[in-house]
Parts: sequence; C-alpha cells; structure tokens
Amino acid sequence: MNFEQALTAELEQIAGLMDKVFPLNAEEGTKAPYLIYFGSEGLEDKTLDGYLESKEVECELNIMQYSFLDLKYLSKQVLDKVKSFQSRVIGEDGPFIQSISYQKPVVLYEKEVNLYRCVIEITVKIGGN
Repeated sequence: MNFEQALTAELEQIAGLMDKVFPLNAEEGTKAPYLIYFGSEGLEDKTLDGYLESKEVECELNIMQYSFLDLKYLSKQVLDKVKSFQSRVIGEDGPFIQSISYQKPVVLYEKEVNLYRCVIEITVKIGGN
C-alpha cells in the first residue's frame, strides 16, 4: 500500500468521509462533505552510497463542507487524524511515518460551488521503522 492509498484509508475512517476522499478532484455529483488531496511521489533521501528507502512527501488536503461550523469541526477531525500518523504505520500495510508536520490551515469560501474549503498542507517523512 503506497502513501496515497494509506492516506485515503485513514481519512475515510472519519465520519462523513467514507468513499469521499479523492485525488485531484471529486467525482461528478459528490455531495459535501468530501476531501480532495494533491500529493507527489516525494523526494528520496540520498547519501554518498545512493538513494535510500526513506523520503519526504508533501501533500495538500482540501476539505469541502456546506457550513463554516461543520467545516471547522471536520477540519479538526482531519487534523487530529493526520497528527496521529506520527511514528506509526498508516493504512493496513502502508508506510511508516517517521514524522509529520503541517502548516496553519487556511479557510476559504468557494462561491462557484457554494462550499467552504479548508486547505491543510502536510509534510511527512516516510521511512523504515
């Protein structure tokens, strides 16, 4: 299980997000709440002997919700879940997260879709346990 699969499995455990966690964009007709993430393969660590199995991965989480209060509640649940990744394997057999950090969440209102959005940027260090 790669990082994105494990991330999806973890976030779908949050009430209201089952089958509502998507890479890049939500499926047509998806009703809020839902979460969209943007990630990369990350940057592998390198020594003089070559590349290691550990790497740093940046990911942006976008939480979408109808009301501001519901968004704040759901965003806290997502952030609590993400912080719980520290020093453990995520997903059933996903990667071991050595460390995790995040930036201050930013809240926006998306007039085009009439939804509130919370953007949380995270950085995880993936490596052997």
